[in-house]
Amino acid sequence: MKICPQCDTGYPDNAVTCPTHGGPLSEIIDLRPGMLIRKTYRIERLLGKGGMGSVYLARHELMDAPRALKFLSHELNSDEAFTRRFLREGRMLRQVRHKNVVDCGDLERAEDERLFFAMEFVDGPDLRGLMHQAGGRLDVAETLGIAHGIAEGMGAAHTLGMVHRDIKPENVLMARDKSGWVPKIADFGIVATVESSTVYKTTRGSLLTPPYAAPEQWRGTRSSELDGRTDLYALGGVLFEMLTGQTVFEAENYEGWLFEHMQTPPRPPSSLRPELAGWKGLDALVLRLLAKNREYRPSDVAELLGLIDAVRPAVPASRPTVPEIRRATVVEPESARPTPVTIPTPEPQPERRAGQVTRLSPELSPDLLPEADKPKRRAKWLPEVLIAAVVLMVFFFSWQESRNRDANLAAFQPSLTATDTQPQTPVTNPDATAPARHGKALFEQKQYKDALPLLNQACTGGDGEACDYLGQMYEGLPGISKNFKKAAALFTTACDAGNADGCYNIGNFYYVGTLNIVDEARARPLLAKACDGGSDNGCLTLGISYLQPTTGSADVTKALAVFTKACDAWLGSSCQQLGQIYENGRMGVEQDYVRSVGYFSKACEVGNSNGCYMMGNLYWSGNGVEKNIAKSDEYFKRACSMGHAGACQTLKDSK
Repeated sequence: MKICPQCDTGYPDNAVTCPTHGGPLSEIIDLRPGMLIRKTYRIERLLGKGGMGSVYLARHELMDAPRALKFLSHELNSDEAFTRRFLREGRMLRQVRHKNVVDCGDLERAEDERLFFAMEFVDGPDLRGLMHQAGGRLDVAETLGIAHGIAEGMGAAHTLGMVHRDIKPENVLMARDKSGWVPKIADFGIVATVESSTVYKTTRGSLLTPPYAAPEQWRGTRSSELDGRTDLYALGGVLFEMLTGQTVFEAENYEGWLFEHMQTPPRPPSSLRPELAGWKGLDALVLRLLAKNREYRPSDVAELLGLIDAVRPAVPASRPTVPEIRRATVVEPESARPTPVTIPTPEPQPERRAGQVTRLSPELSPDLLPEADKPKRRAKWLPEVLIAAVVLMVFFFSWQESRNRDANLAAFQPSLTATDTQPQTPVTNPDATAPARHGKALFEQKQYKDALPLLNQACTGGDGEACDYLGQMYEGLPGISKNFKKAAALFTTACDAGNADGCYNIGNFYYVGTLNIVDEARARPLLAKACDGGSDNGCLTLGISYLQPTTGSADVTKALAVFTKACDAWLGSSCQQLGQIYENGRMGVEQDYVRSVGYFSKACEVGNSNGCYMMGNLYWSGNGVEKNIAKSDEYFKRACSMGHAGACQTLKDSK
């Protein structure tokens, strides 16, 4: 672009002199304060610059109002395929009118033909800046309010079929109103457009923002196959960071981030900030958003908003107090009166868990009182009846309290023994019937509705694998209504029948909080049983639970013992995890490339794509082995053939 030094008006690059003053024009790269764009917008200052372009604060001359002008880079502007799609996206984006989405305003061309948006100017920090001002993290109520606003903005765009794909604190601008901070999502529609650009692909590669990108993005899923649940995963990462001041995962390179998002279960926020455990449903909300399988995430923003609204501070249940009973006054000789019996109000007891027996305190029973405090037997019946009445009332209130607590607990934690959701305890009759074999074959062919009655029959007859298949179906496979309570019951039955995958699945439910309860103590024995039964995922998750516990400190020794035992049994994921630990020197373990090569090689040998991919990286870098590009490509090809998106992309980039 060129500019007239006298009037600060911008002109196209082919212009030579200013038509108003006749003087020569100056060529500029960045717009400078005072410049007039399209004879409408007066540039005030640069707000920011990135790979997509630059954003300037300008003032609309006629309206005397601030605007944010977002200019595309010269590089992207010269890509015809990109500009055509950008124009389409811009027209659609104008339809998104919501208080939680930055109003894109008008799409225009500058004097040098560069496209720019004249957008709403948000006079406030972005979410990253707000967290920084607050010392790194926000209080829970404010966090939930911001998350609610972001979700509402996403929902408005998702309704139009638009997926942002790069939700992160820097893309959430914070405005002020009378009620407090109002989040506004920026750049809706631009990310998908830029990622389709041939220029961007050949010069910069992936657009992923590592801490927030969903597993399906790391797998290289095509943009047409992504949906709003990708944005929900990113919001889960942002929510985790607002609560804890830390990102869900930490890594130093692309491969590390890929592994964390694809393999490592997320930690509940309360493991880093214990007081968050006092908010019922908060951990479960975050972990649900961060589910690696998008089928386990909320199905849409409407469901998410309900989950956010359901988060509440856990208020201790109020105990009914024993009403004061005044004794009837009976006129009688002093010597005939019994020693008064004082029945103390019981102290609050810890909330009872399902399966525990609530024992009545000895103070509530006159039969257990000290001898000196027991009532003397009387000739008259009235005082004795009154005493009995008081005792019965105490017993009644105690019983009622226990009953109420059980009801509250049942509402929070679905029972895994309900007869309507769990088959009868299986008898030993392993996969011996034709219906069982037929049902499993249909399951493998993804004919789930046809498989359902056959597998149910086999599960009831004691086939643990059939029970596990059924549980997977009720996790929301196509054509089957999602029912996590029923799935949990079936996984439990499968585990009881000796099915290792069933043990892993129910253990993982408790580990990640699928049932709205994060219970690592309950998860570990189930994961250990799965691991002993040969479940690769069971061993991996058990080991990671020691590396990243929800409570307490990490136990690297136990984690290494689990991974080593599993790798010795040729379980690939554990071998790969050991290779990762020794390659990076994680968790206080000394870096050892030679050992990492051995573990990655073994993982690859048993069909673990990440192991093959890491071997390709090691041969490319020469860490632990002699550098060999040919061998590196062999391993990348092997990993790509197993479906490893990163390996396939690496091969494409190397051509």
